[in-house]
Amino acid sequence: MTNLNNKKNIIFDLGNVVLDIDLNITIERFKKLGFPKGENFIGKYRQNGIFHDYEVGKISTIEFIEGIKQQIPTKIKDEEIIEAWNALMGGYTEERIKTILKLKETHKVFLLSNTNALHVECVKDKVPIVGSLDNLFDKTYYSHQMHMSKPSNDIFNQVLIDADIKAEETIFLDDGLANVEAARKLGIESWLIEYPDQWVSKMNQLMSQ
Repeated sequence: MTNLNNKKNIIFDLGNVVLDIDLNITIERFKKLGFPKGENFIGKYRQNGIFHDYEVGKISTIEFIEGIKQQIPTKIKDEEIIEAWNALMGGYTEERIKTILKLKETHKVFLLSNTNALHVECVKDKVPIVGSLDNLFDKTYYSHQMHMSKPSNDIFNQVLIDADIKAEETIFLDDGLANVEAARKLGIESWLIEYPDQWVSKMNQLMSQ
């Protein structure tokens, strides 16, 4: 079992670890707008096509919206695309936030998320208790700003270097198996999170020992 005393850092994924998300909502919303086969492009762990380009910062928000418009036969407003795209973003729970804050008393806590500018803007300042993700974590790392995404080794190595932390002293929590396996290969203890509150009880148990 993990000994938190032997670890100094904890890296959290955002979606379905800290924040609830439901991709099916956005896929259905895009279908109603007339976007063809959204499920082929919007993945739980990795995006394709224009969605991937947006996630790694190859294109701007304006270019993303225009790219979506070009694939929809009817004329729609920018706001309709933004609302559909953000529809997958759920909410936080106070229990998760309190657990992270408790961990922060003894460890450095970081956020590493495959995400994009619109999604970050949608949820970054809605965090219970602390107000924002920047207040919750020692530092946040987003794929669209780093121009790379999980499960690439490069993104994990960049976080280790930038945060000045060691792999063997770090725990990583993510709901994507490929991401977890990639981090493990670099020597980072990694937990596969199957549902958002799974890690909360485990962490609280470890902190009480």
